Amino acid sequence: MTRKRTITGWFTVTALVLVALPGLVQAACDTSVGKFVSITGSVDVQSTGGSAWATAKLETRLCEGDTIRVGERSRAAVSLINNAVLRIDQNTAMRLIDITPQDEEQSILDVFTGAFQSFSRKPKFLRVNTPYLNGSVEGTEFVFRVEDEEATITVLEGVVLASNNQGELRVEPGESAQAAKGQAPQKRVVVKPRDLVQWGLYYPPVMSVATPGDVSPAIQNAATLLSLGRVDEARAEIDAALQKDAKSGAAYALRAVIAVALNDNETALSDARRAVELSPGSASAKIALSYAQQANLELAAARDTLLQAVDQEPENALAWARLAELHLMLGNRREASAAAERAVALEPGLSRTQNVLGFAALAEIRAAQAQVAFEQAIALDSDDPMPRLGLGLAKIRQGQLEEGRADLEAAVALDSNNALLRAYLGKAYFEEKRGPLDARQFDVAKDLDPL
Repeated sequence: MTRKRTITGWFTVTALVLVALPGLVQAACDTSVGKFVSITGSVDVQSTGGSAWATAKLETRLCEGDTIRVGERSRAAVSLINNAVLRIDQNTAMRLIDITPQDEEQSILDVFTGAFQSFSRKPKFLRVNTPYLNGSVEGTEFVFRVEDEEATITVLEGVVLASNNQGELRVEPGESAQAAKGQAPQKRVVVKPRDLVQWGLYYPPVMSVATPGDVSPAIQNAATLLSLGRVDEARAEIDAALQKDAKSGAAYALRAVIAVALNDNETALSDARRAVELSPGSASAKIALSYAQQANLELAAARDTLLQAVDQEPENALAWARLAELHLMLGNRREASAAAERAVALEPGLSRTQNVLGFAALAEIRAAQAQVAFEQAIALDSDDPMPRLGLGLAKIRQGQLEEGRADLEAAVALDSNNALLRAYLGKAYFEEKRGPLDARQFDVAKDLDPL
């Protein structure tokens, strides 16, 4: 297989990606090279040698030569057999050229447009080709973005050799390499490199299905945008809502959730308290406050906040699910199970209820039952990293350390700024005796959240 590509070839393939019509089937392959971990919105797959597109599903087998297309206001995550997990942004098209499981062999991705974050901790070689900049990677975490006539790679961990026909340079953690069409790559230092992946983070919901009718269209849209990772667009909607109504508790609740996801715990607590002050009867405001209190390790206070929420809105399934989570964190298994069952009775299709049931079973050393609950939660909401965390822990409890660790890596890929997930992954690496990877994950967790 040749590994050289021409600029003409790039534009030909890009045109194919953009104009091919959706199809209904996907060709089979002898060996799968990856699978989807998460799908949100419009995600399609085009088989090698074909022109039809098939709607991607979690069970979709990915083959060498397949092209993945992620649409507007959508995102996905893919786990590859080379132990890399890719978090893929909206409006992205990439092809899996040559994915090899062996450490000594090089895997190749072609990225036509868009962005992705790669997360991998097993030493390997990965080459990423774009129209303007190529990257040779060894066991690292980085973000690649291809836009109009330029490409940028930002390294979070490890080292990347960025190159094109005009030159090459070595990119280290906290640095970016940018190359415009026909120009050599240029290096720059990034002050907060992890801010570049805000689109890939998980923003926990605070509004139940019954809430939207009680808030403005701007707030409804902002909540939807956050569920898709479109944080900048969500902020704009929140600001618009506050311009119309400076006393919108729902707007402050969403601001608090954003701050929690970005580990800005002080701002989260301030905004959440303001949300409750402005909307004292709102369960959504109290759910947001519970997240802020939890981020500040005020677990008992968070539980009490949620007790008030379910007292005010006893039919709010999301509030009951959150209450179950806090009961479980405080070791109150009986109360946690009761709250989770109440949430399930109110809204059986809510993924967080299955998630809580899974963690409750896990706490009682019923790992197989917990695994079933976590798998159901993932089927209901594959974008939530917590069921992946639970699934990994359930597998590890059953002696499947390697499989469980892979699920923990997938969880981190779904919310790379989550200190708790990083800490659990570090523990799994420790159990595998994979230093210094274990210590590095604990260091990242401390950097993200000193608490």
